[in-house]
Amino acid sequence: MRFLLKTSRGEPATAFDDAAGQQVLQRLRHEGRKLIEVFVLSSDGTIDRYQERTRRKLGSNAVASRTWLCETDATGEWVNGRYILEPAEALAAMDPPPSAVVLVLAGAEGNPEETVAQLRETVAAG
Repeated sequence: MRFLLKTSRGEPATAFDDAAGQQVLQRLRHEGRKLIEVFVLSSDGTIDRYQERTRRKLGSNAVASRTWLCETDATGEWVNGRYILEPAEALAAMDPPPSAVVLVLAGAEGNPEETVAQLRETVAAG
């Protein structure tokens, strides 16, 4: 599995060490910044996007739980929305393992089309 890290908007994701990538997935943070999105290229060529969703108690700002919305890219639109508990668990359960993973930190989110295109190009080239 190949990891890429996206740290700023408008900039491409850069190659990232596998051990460090696993650590970011476990902690959901890197250098004090929160992990916001995860793009996963499966071995069959499909791309999934995981986005963190915070659920709050009614009438309160207290966080009740955190889940991740997982959607699949279908020619420009995101379909098949489902919830998972943690991206690390979902990736570990994939058989065969994904070809590549892009970790998007807070402040770098936005324009998923760019990230999807880069993910496809990176794997095609490598």
